[in-house]
Amino acid sequence: MKTPKDNDVTNAWWTGLGIRPRRNGGALEPLLTELIDWLSDQGYALTTTHNIVRAALRLGEWMNRDHITITDLEPGAIAALIRADNAAHPSHRVANESTAAVQLFLRTTQRLSSAQEPEPCGGAQTFLAQWCTELRTNGYGHSWIEKARNWAGGFLDLIEDDHGGLDWNLADAELINDYILDFSRHYSSSAVQCLTALLRDLLSWAAINGHAPDDKSGLVLSVHRSPARLPKGLPADQIVTLTHSIDTNTPMGKRDLAIIVMLTRLGVRVGEVAHLTLDDIDWHQASLRMVGKNERVLVLPMPTDVGDTLVEYLRVRHAQQDERHVFIRSLAPLTAMTRAAISNVVTARAKSAGLNGVYAHRLRHTLAAGILAGGGDLESIRQLLGHADSAQSLSYARLDVEPLRALTPVWGQLP
Repeated sequence: MKTPKDNDVTNAWWTGLGIRPRRNGGALEPLLTELIDWLSDQGYALTTTHNIVRAALRLGEWMNRDHITITDLEPGAIAALIRADNAAHPSHRVANESTAAVQLFLRTTQRLSSAQEPEPCGGAQTFLAQWCTELRTNGYGHSWIEKARNWAGGFLDLIEDDHGGLDWNLADAELINDYILDFSRHYSSSAVQCLTALLRDLLSWAAINGHAPDDKSGLVLSVHRSPARLPKGLPADQIVTLTHSIDTNTPMGKRDLAIIVMLTRLGVRVGEVAHLTLDDIDWHQASLRMVGKNERVLVLPMPTDVGDTLVEYLRVRHAQQDERHVFIRSLAPLTAMTRAAISNVVTARAKSAGLNGVYAHRLRHTLAAGILAGGGDLESIRQLLGHADSAQSLSYARLDVEPLRALTPVWGQLP
């Protein structure tokens, strides 16, 4: 085993762990002290930091071996190096997460040039980027644009020719609907309906903007629509079971309780919770500023229980410097939680409480059903849930049986 060099990293940090580095980090070795400080600021645990520094040393050794400088470093080259090293040393494989953290450090500290950022390449990727930009300009939300990129984007790969262009003559009815059929084998009927809408928009936009010779959106066949289900909330006893099952003696427990109480009492969407920042909380007016779909701003009153759980969480909230989002990941990097992470909190906590079929949007339905049960009307639901159109609230009319019963004539009599 090699003797470590005489520097702060090996003598202080590595010795404290009782471990000696076995590799020469090459061009990355002078950056190790800065890397360790950065990882600490991000909230990485000591053991994880050790693994990431090990990965940096191995990456530096690879770079020396292949005469690669930091400016020449790119994700494709790193992935190839990892595959080759893992094949040569299967008993000591490199974790992709560790090298990804090293790459993030190099990008954050601007040691990788902007040229290292992925750029659209090929006709399919270029067209897709332009179309998604148009969708964003037209006010579509992040979720819809991600579906456009991930779901409809795969169709463009099928019509990309060997020269990187798009051959729209290949986009016939058979190819289009075979793609939809294959998609339907892996996704729900509602997802397939989204895909057909996206493909129609994509094909129509291609023709309007001169990319395709004619509009082929009419070739997209309609899919079977499942009957719309009634909005289904949670009974009050299940809400109590869910909230009381959370151990609030830990920072994660305090955070998860605040999320679930906010979803239940305010009926907000997971995206609105994920985007909530410290600046959106008005403690003097006891209100929350939520940014919803299409950047619609909604100011909601903050009930006492929502405020109490928020205060309890914010007292133990730990985030990286300058992070203003309210809800933070429990593992490094200590950045804002995503929409998926917020949704997973509800699902995981419900399963732990022995409740099946509970997801974040059911908490939104729970609030709407509670408003009706308390004598509220559909307009109250529309305003509180932030629906842009009254038609979006009509699905709850099927739950409002008693007020509608008076409008129904007695059987056999004309009104």
